[in-house]
Amino acid sequence: MRDPVDEQRDERRRALARELRAIVEVVSVADPDDRALEESTDLARSMLRRLEGSRRPRWYDRDANRPERPDDSRRAYQDQSPVRGEINPIAPPLRIRVGQRSDGTPAIYGHARLGLAYEGPPRGVHGGWVAALFDDLLGAAQGLANTSGMTAVLEIKYRGVTPLDEDLEFEGWIDQNRGRRIVARGTCHAHGVLTAEAKGLFVRVDFEGLQDRADRGRG
Repeated sequence: MRDPVDEQRDERRRALARELRAIVEVVSVADPDDRALEESTDLARSMLRRLEGSRRPRWYDRDANRPERPDDSRRAYQDQSPVRGEINPIAPPLRIRVGQRSDGTPAIYGHARLGLAYEGPPRGVHGGWVAALFDDLLGAAQGLANTSGMTAVLEIKYRGVTPLDEDLEFEGWIDQNRGRRIVARGTCHAHGVLTAEAKGLFVRVDFEGLQDRADRGRG
């Protein structure tokens, strides 16, 4: 059970991130006059000064008194993710849930809606962001196999323009799970139209070992 004070603070962080996303969207399309630009820049500098200070621990940081990874590290990772993180202002964010495909096999379903700040082709989502959404979705799909690994290969087939300002529906599932290799596949639809497909190869790794080496490298 989380501390109510921590939950309230996280909700304030989510609220701030939502406002910052809205600001980014406006800045990417607005054409204000010089006075509005100067005043807005001053406000941004003031906000930066207010927010600078102590650093919130990353999801992988360890407390010297608790060398094991905290139980809530998965939630912290999701909150801080640049794709799913509701407290990360650059995240669209992608929202996911677990469900079943039409044949009864388990699947991960995602939903996102991206504005002009993410534009690539005219009125379309930048292909790099489509890939990022798939990478996160297929990475989450590994949980269906009760495992996790790092992305080794990510293949995207763009079937058309993935539209901006429309609901994007993602589906991901495990295609193969053998030894160290996990293969996941996924699709993206907008209004029932397939816009992109993905195939990801993930390789199981010793995350604790990676963390230990990273900690030693900083020492």
